[in-house]
Amino acid sequence: MTSEHALRAIERYLKAPRRLRWCVPGLGMAALWWSSSQVPGGDLPAFGGALVHNAMHVVAYGLVAGSAWLAWSRLPAGARQRLRSTGAWALGALYGVVDELHQAYVPGRDCSMFDVLSDFAGAALAVALLRGVVGVSKRWRLEASVAACLGVVGVVSATFLGG
Repeated sequence: MTSEHALRAIERYLKAPRRLRWCVPGLGMAALWWSSSQVPGGDLPAFGGALVHNAMHVVAYGLVAGSAWLAWSRLPAGARQRLRSTGAWALGALYGVVDELHQAYVPGRDCSMFDVLSDFAGAALAVALLRGVVGVSKRWRLEASVAACLGVVGVVSATFLGG
């Protein structure tokens, strides 16, 4: 998908009422992940399954932060852009921390700092990419590269070193 297509998709999404943009993706994803984190863990299928499972942290919390960033997209430009980006990242990161802490109390699941790193990185990556597509950041490539590297570190560490 080209950035032009992405920008058009974002513009179409932004035409939806703000309440809908916030409630459906943000709360829907939160409910899905919260309920799935309550399921007792089992053995993951070999290396590939563990790698995919751990990589989904980057995707999942990127979706949380990205949906929040888009929900708040009608804020005026300027200083509030930084607030929107920081807030969206913080929401995704905080939800990752809460979810990991919750898993510490679910039999067969564990709380992993490597998963938290992946959650933080996924949230940052989504915000950086959206800021680049919309054109509100000139440093988005650097920000996205750093977030992607941190995500790889988190995923690889969770896969090879465990919780």
